[in-house]
Amino acid sequence: MVSVMDRLFLIFLALCGLLVSNSCFAQETQPSPYLWTKFVHVEGQPGLVPAEWVATPEGKFAQSIKIPNPVPKDSGYRKGMTSEQYFEHLCKTEAGEFIYKTVDNVEGFYFMRPPNRPTDDELMDRYKLEAPDIERMFQLYRATPGDRSTIFIIPGIRFYRYVEEKNPVNNQFERAFGFEPGTTRPKQVEQTPDRKSRYGLIWRGVKRPRDRENIIAGNEWIVLDLMNNEVLAVFRNYARTGRVPNAPGGVWWLNAVQCPDAKPVVSAGYLGQQLYELIEAVLIPVKKDTK
Repeated sequence: MVSVMDRLFLIFLALCGLLVSNSCFAQETQPSPYLWTKFVHVEGQPGLVPAEWVATPEGKFAQSIKIPNPVPKDSGYRKGMTSEQYFEHLCKTEAGEFIYKTVDNVEGFYFMRPPNRPTDDELMDRYKLEAPDIERMFQLYRATPGDRSTIFIIPGIRFYRYVEEKNPVNNQFERAFGFEPGTTRPKQVEQTPDRKSRYGLIWRGVKRPRDRENIIAGNEWIVLDLMNNEVLAVFRNYARTGRVPNAPGGVWWLNAVQCPDAKPVVSAGYLGQQLYELIEAVLIPVKKDTK
């Protein structure tokens, strides 16, 4: 759980994107050290994606998933479009919540690709993060299965019983259970060699022509039936930053705007509730059980 001081600091960081003072961040003096130079073909997208996106087994799997509603190869970008015009076009033609099947009485699920906790430098870089609109949420949580599970488990509010992750060091599954009753501390994580979950949640970046040049980033959350890797739902969104005074290149993904038809994000902290509501609409939990 994020402390009061952490929350105040995150509020300060967000406000820095709105201030014209020189006291927040230094101006960019060099190009991004993460500029993509190598691109590869993947099964899950119509065009090439940065090689960094498939550098891990989880990233490679995420980019291999074929979904029922893939984005078209032609994104609709035309020469002379402004960043705002391109963003509005992508939001109108590609973003949305696409639910193909729902499941009742789900106790928990396998979080297949928990994002790393991004640094401020990464959030101020145009290229470093694969899906900054997703990854920015995890700056609010310590990089542990227990803390991440509190996105989905809060007694009486968020109703899953457990969330599983796989430890890459020992290949054990780590089952987390949200908060300790009456505290802001996560419960003890349980380790097991066997996965309990039938359903999985994974994310990936979406690469569109000329997107990062226009300071736009796309992403998808994908819900799977792990019995056959059937896609149950896809949630696709785009984020746009830029024109942030005193941030390198005007980039500050923490307060980037989402597509207008997405659920409104009033703060970085609300992103956790937003994600829970998306997943809950597909993997419907047993809400009467609030243990």
